[in-house]
Amino acid sequence: MKIINYLPLIFLVSFSCVSAATEEKPAYDIRPGKWLRNVRVDYNEDKGPSRGLVQIYFPKSYAGSSSTRTLIVLHGFRQQPSDWENSTPAADYADRYGFVLVCPAMSTTLYESKYFPETVNKWAPQPGGVFISKTLIEFLRKNFGIAKDRENTGIFGISTGARGALLLAARHRNLFGAAAGLSGDYDSESLSNDRLLVSVYGHYETNRERWEEEVNIIRLAENLKKTPVFLGHGTRDGVVPPHQTKMLADRLAQLAADKGGYELVVDSDKSTGAGHDWNYWGSLVPEVFAFFDKRLKK
Repeated sequence: MKIINYLPLIFLVSFSCVSAATEEKPAYDIRPGKWLRNVRVDYNEDKGPSRGLVQIYFPKSYAGSSSTRTLIVLHGFRQQPSDWENSTPAADYADRYGFVLVCPAMSTTLYESKYFPETVNKWAPQPGGVFISKTLIEFLRKNFGIAKDRENTGIFGISTGARGALLLAARHRNLFGAAAGLSGDYDSESLSNDRLLVSVYGHYETNRERWEEEVNIIRLAENLKKTPVFLGHGTRDGVVPPHQTKMLADRLAQLAADKGGYELVVDSDKSTGAGHDWNYWGSLVPEVFAFFDKRLKK
């Protein structure tokens, strides 16, 4: 594990079941140490009702406190939120550190902030980046009293979700106090022929400004000042080039050297020889959760 640290480290109720119900809220069967599945997140977009789905894990120590630390946890392209439950020890480490895990079903989104005339991949009526940063966060605050403060809210993703985690952390500095990405792609200019990026943003040649402002996390990395970042990438990843993570790590290191105020942790141990799969991502859950435990306010 290689650690590059540029930022100085800065009424209890006992019960077996917590209800978040009020006159204005649905009744949720919240049980500490259990997953709450298929939770509807309703919203209006384009003058019509729509909904998203989210799966939430409440740690064994959960007592309904608004100060409970929260992680938004993003899966990869065409994957499912249940993959975090079935393929990783995420719940065990949520118990260890006292994290609520919020796993939204994001399907094919690239966590875009808007749609364009050229967009053919609309995962839902609302752009994915808007759903996370506005609709989901407001839903969590209203119905569960969590994710209220930047200091105790983190965002973590794998593959396309890693891209989303870093993109959202850079674009919404007021929401997330730390971010982690495994096996993500971050430099759109070096992926100008990527069919997924083209499906949302149109062709690079005719939309250069859009690609650079809306997509390129390398350029947006300057916004990650005072937002600690954890990165990892399997050296034998055959889906997303490992160089993508190296580029972002190098960019953050350069910003730290030039300006200060950046903190970066890069895994080198478990990434060596690893591919693009849940075995690798699950193996890094202990390190990633320990990272968030140290950076998010208790």
